[in-house]
Amino acid sequence: MAKASVKTKTRQIDTNVIIIGGALAIVLVGMLSVWLYFSYGARPVSPSTYTSFGPVVVRSSEFAIKATIAVQTRNEDATWLASNKKQLDFALQAALANVDLKRLREPEGLTYVQTILRDAGNTALNTRNIEAVLLTDFIVQAQ
Repeated sequence: MAKASVKTKTRQIDTNVIIIGGALAIVLVGMLSVWLYFSYGARPVSPSTYTSFGPVVVRSSEFAIKATIAVQTRNEDATWLASNKKQLDFALQAALANVDLKRLREPEGLTYVQTILRDAGNTALNTRNIEAVLLTDFIVQAQ
């Protein structure tokens, strides 16, 4: 009889250990879930927004240019850019039509075009909201 009570006590201890271990595992999983939830919400948001234009095709007597353009602004200026997209598209096309072909063919030619486009957009819209203009596709063909 003494052996039976010892076996019963060890079973109770084993059962209690399993219950406590399971409860701890559930608590740890819950804590991990809460931590993941809050760490996901704390991810940094990019301060910039990119708006695409194009493909834009410009032809002159000297050259033809086909470009796809991305305009970088701050997140706060995204709605402003959307409301002025047609004006900016026109300004970018006009700037591409006035590109100096000799400067374009120099090693820094792409940077030259990006600077011209940024400045033309800011001047046309009377602002400094356009931070950068990036050319995602760019083809130049001499006539």
